Order: sequence, then structure tokens, then C-alpha cells
Amino acid sequence: MIEDLQHTTPRHKLIANLAPTGFVYGDKERIGQVIANLVTNAIKYSPQADKIIIHTESEKNEVTFSVQDFGIGIAKINQDRVFEQFYRVGGDLQRTFPGLGLGLYISSEIIKREGGRIWVTSTEGQGSTFCFALPVKNNMPTS
Repeated sequence: MIEDLQHTTPRHKLIANLAPTGFVYGDKERIGQVIANLVTNAIKYSPQADKIIIHTESEKNEVTFSVQDFGIGIAKINQDRVFEQFYRVGGDLQRTFPGLGLGLYISSEIIKREGGRIWVTSTEGQGSTFCFALPVKNNMPTS
């Protein structure tokens, strides 16, 4: 999937730091939709950057997936709102980066329905890291 997304951006190098994580059972298509949304948002909101780091890790019976960009970032006051339906950053940035304000909301709903959690850490002007975590399935299916 990361290789496919790399073809969408000649400017950015998608750097995959993927650690062994165990098994996560869920809707492959919907989780893929979340991954694609986070990576394409990172590309969109970091037009001057040349890399995006995609990282996985396993800790405390969950797998964490993160996408770090080096773009415009999000003001601390707005970070809790980015997963709300139709929420968009106001002001000049709204015209610079068009959209409906649904991608992160839909991603959040998908991750919640899969039993996970989603969040962002960001510094305005320096970039953002969007993460989601899903529970690890300890037992392999028998058939």
C-alpha cells in the first residue's frame, strides 16, 4: 500500500519504519482506507517537505500505526477538533487546502468500530503525527 501511495507524490519520500507487530483482525479495506487517508493528508499538508515517516510498533497488546509529516502543523487549540465531522481549519488555510472535513472523521469512526483509538500530536509550523492503535489478536484462528 505504501508503494502505491508513493506513486501519488513525486516530491515526498515515504519512509517506512515498520516493526513486527503481531496480528490485528479487522476490516482490511476500511483500515486500508484510514492508512491511505492519513498518508494522503500528510502529503497534502506538507507541500514544502520532502519526506513522510510511516511507523509501526507493538506495545501493551496493541499495534500502533503513525504517519509523521513536516508540514503546517495544527494549533494545540484545534487538535481535539480535527476528528469532528465537517471540522476544517479556518482562515487562509481553508482556501489553501480544500476539503470537506470528513476524512479524519470517517477514519476516526472506522478505528473506533475496530476497537481502537486515534489521535494526533502536532506543533504548528513544524508538522503533525497522526496515530491509531488497534488491539493485537494473541491467538491465531484454528481454521
